[in-house]
Amino acid sequence: MPTQTTARVETPSGSQRFEARVTKIVDPTTIKIKRNGKTQTIDLIGVRVPKSGLYHTRALQTTKAQLEYSTVTLVTDPQVGTSSDGHPQMYVYTGEWLYNTQLLRSGYARVADGEFSKRAEFERKQQEAKQGSYGLWKNTTTAG
Repeated sequence: MPTQTTARVETPSGSQRFEARVTKIVDPTTIKIKRNGKTQTIDLIGVRVPKSGLYHTRALQTTKAQLEYSTVTLVTDPQVGTSSDGHPQMYVYTGEWLYNTQLLRSGYARVADGEFSKRAEFERKQQEAKQGSYGLWKNTTTAG
């Protein structure tokens, strides 16, 4: 029986936070969770992965390896509503680790358009991937 996690995570002011079990990985940035006996589809805030190709496949493999069948902490962002397909968008934590930024750090995703509370942190992770020439940034040159 999974236990409640007591992750010490920085939550945006006015956000909601809860624990749930990941039951399925739909795509690299969309997961299905089970909470209180109900299944819900959640999109990860702030990350955009290519729709196909090598980095889509790698991002999908990473998300499955890190999140599938795990108990995670989900946090809403008052600046962010639902995605274009009507799914709530959330930050996903495994323990105290913000998973959303993993896809950025490994270069499998870009920071999504739009405003969200942790945008500056996400942009730093993307810049680290650019500087390290990881993933999508492998064959690019960056200044700074």
